[in-house]
Amino acid sequence: MRHSNLHTHTVFSDGYYTVEETVLAAIDNNMISLGISDHSSADFDPCGIRTRSIDAYHREVRRCAEKYKDRIEVYLGLELDGYSVVDKADYDYLIGDVHYVKCSDGNLHGIDWNKENQQKVIDDFFDHDPLAMAKHYFATYVERQQINRPDVLGHFDLVRLFGLMPTESKAYLDAATEALIACLKVTPIMEINMVPVVLRGDTEPYPRNNLLKEAVAHGAKLVLSSDAHKVENLQKGFDDEILRLKALGIREIVQFVGGRFVEVGI
Repeated sequence: MRHSNLHTHTVFSDGYYTVEETVLAAIDNNMISLGISDHSSADFDPCGIRTRSIDAYHREVRRCAEKYKDRIEVYLGLELDGYSVVDKADYDYLIGDVHYVKCSDGNLHGIDWNKENQQKVIDDFFDHDPLAMAKHYFATYVERQQINRPDVLGHFDLVRLFGLMPTESKAYLDAATEALIACLKVTPIMEINMVPVVLRGDTEPYPRNNLLKEAVAHGAKLVLSSDAHKVENLQKGFDDEILRLKALGIREIVQFVGGRFVEVGI
């Protein structure tokens, strides 16, 4: 099947390729549609689009959308960190994520910079208890999605990135599932994010199978995303993931085509 991908990054944030290079790679891959979703601008986030570059980002994505409209659909999106503020009307879609949590010192602390940093946040603010941090992360995720109301829930269980979370414990699963159900009431579309599989050799993307099954059971519609920062990963692993989803009994995913989300059989 021809793929659609809404979660991609370019040199406007922390990606390695320009918007046009990304679009051309998507055309070479025979993709049906492509969304550019660089990180939202925020003073606390060094990965975000610089404020002075936001207008240029909009112009370049729209320019490429027009230039290549006969070959691929190109959309202007944004990966919106929970604590960023934007006008939804300025974008074709928003992916809602949480990369930072507010801790007891009143400051925002990154949860996905590196393993050492995440461990330090656990030690400094959660009394060395990774479960306590996980619960705080999921509570933050719910809060920010309820405030921002994005179109897509992004890498829901990102907090497990470095293997420090007790992901098999009942307490962790209960907290994650409760948060997931609450978020789906606001945003029923959830991405399957391929980063753990493509870049880290994991067997399961975000979210893990146990949470994916809960999501589907509670009405989630799934969109396949690469979260690619390099063009060679634009749809890497997508075909295998489609087979895995079918083995799990999933028969439809969502793609963004014609300016809206549509369900397609797999």
